[in-house]
Amino acid sequence: MKKIFTFIAVLFIVTGCTLLGSAPKDAVSRFLNNYKNNSESVQKELDEYLDSQDLNEETLKDYKELYLKQYSNLKYEIKSEKIDGDSALVEVQITVFDYYKSDKLAGDYFTANQADFVDDDGDVDFSKYFAYKIKKMLDTTDKVDYTLTLNLKKKDNKWEVEPLTHEELSKLHGTYEY
Repeated sequence: MKKIFTFIAVLFIVTGCTLLGSAPKDAVSRFLNNYKNNSESVQKELDEYLDSQDLNEETLKDYKELYLKQYSNLKYEIKSEKIDGDSALVEVQITVFDYYKSDKLAGDYFTANQADFVDDDGDVDFSKYFAYKIKKMLDTTDKVDYTLTLNLKKKDNKWEVEPLTHEELSKLHGTYEY
């Protein structure tokens, strides 16, 4: 009889542990922690995006540093979870560096001081501006809060975050126009 109770207790513990972490909010935490921890998959996606940019090597390096800094400093709090069958919505408040503000200030400076960004022929060199903008964004210490409502689908009995929209990515990157 004691063996049966022990077996049932072990089965309950194993089954209970398996069920832990299977809620949509847990999938969102894993998803956002991949960003916070600069996981291999996040870095691979970032590298693929950066490879598509026409930038010099140093600017690309700074651009990558900019986003890895953003991701690793991400703070989040899950506010709510709504499940409807195999679909769910999870609302999350995130705090990120305010790169939008830095981008706007860099743009304003560019508009007022285009002579600082010309090449040897006297033409505007946008790569100089982009490098300037990234440096300003890297110096950012201001933070901003955004609310994300993430969509999830249950696939093979596991919750998965749906691909982020452009707006959601802009918020995660701190570049969302507020």
